[in-house]
Amino acid sequence: MRGAWTIWVLSFALWTFVAAFTATGSRLYWIASGGNPPSWKLLLTWDLGDAYTWALFTPFIYSLSKRYHFGLRNWRTPFLFQAPAAILFSCAGALLAAFWIFLLPWSRSHPFAPLRLELISMFWGNLPRYCLIVAVSQAIAYRNQYRERELKSSQLEMQLAHAQLNALKMQIEPHFLFNVLNSIAALTRKDAASAERMTLQLAELLRMSLHNIGRHEVPLRQELEFLECYLRIQQTRFQDRLTVHFDIDPVALNAAVPHLVLQPLVENAIRHGIGPRLSAGRIEVHAHKQDQRLMLEVLDNGAGLPVGFREKPEPGVGLRNTEARLRQLHGDNFEFHCENLLGAGCGVRILVPFREVEGAASDDRAHTNANR
Repeated sequence: MRGAWTIWVLSFALWTFVAAFTATGSRLYWIASGGNPPSWKLLLTWDLGDAYTWALFTPFIYSLSKRYHFGLRNWRTPFLFQAPAAILFSCAGALLAAFWIFLLPWSRSHPFAPLRLELISMFWGNLPRYCLIVAVSQAIAYRNQYRERELKSSQLEMQLAHAQLNALKMQIEPHFLFNVLNSIAALTRKDAASAERMTLQLAELLRMSLHNIGRHEVPLRQELEFLECYLRIQQTRFQDRLTVHFDIDPVALNAAVPHLVLQPLVENAIRHGIGPRLSAGRIEVHAHKQDQRLMLEVLDNGAGLPVGFREKPEPGVGLRNTEARLRQLHGDNFEFHCENLLGAGCGVRILVPFREVEGAASDDRAHTNANR
């Protein structure tokens, strides 16, 4: 109903403007030609009477044009409806003008011309008006269709991005779960107490994962809590062979990061860097704000990357999955570097736009209470 009233109001407003513009142009023409111009009353009577006739017609023509709109492949059926409608409305406009002349005979624009010729002239003048209304209606309809397609396209792209993110996340979660279960199985025969403790830690880790189901981004604070819980499991396995150092900028704690962005990197460092070593290994986790970007680093002093790492696709799930998820979330507005460190070890650096998670503080309090 609101849309229908808008069409009626716009129709009368636009045709009133057209009548005023036409009357002003006629008066200026009379003055420029040196003649005695008709009065404003007469000029407005001529133009407003005709304009308001078409102001009444316009909403109906607009509705008809929306229902039978022209397309590149579908134009015959609309033409079969629009052609008779153009003749009908043009005749109706001319007849209403004749009725208007009958009521106000002094308002005739050509008082000495035969009325029959004047009606024919008005009929032929009404046809372009009908075509103009149809053209404007078609333009509005195409614009609305274009906006609807853009909206649907953006919604489909968003749904696709979420589906791809969910698929990537579903890959990473079973991946680390599988590795932890293997570690528990390896400890069962050698150290039953440690295996039991690791099982309880895994239950805590899974409970924390349930808190972020359906969320692709979490505050860095929560990601670090999850990582610490995972590292407790690994330290149960490696004991004194694994040392972890955190260097976290407090400003970065509420920054938005992909859920499970650090855990695969740390797992990769433990599995490929620390695991093969007989001596103790060290992992460092850094997080700092640099200008308007968040820098995340995971460093280890392990064996480093194999020769030719950059020339061949990375077969592991952790690095490939993390980079794919970052690309889904940030497009090309991120950096992901993996390289050997001077001396020994490997380093992974991530740079993403710095953005704080809305309501991160309240989420953190609820998450902390749940952990307790």
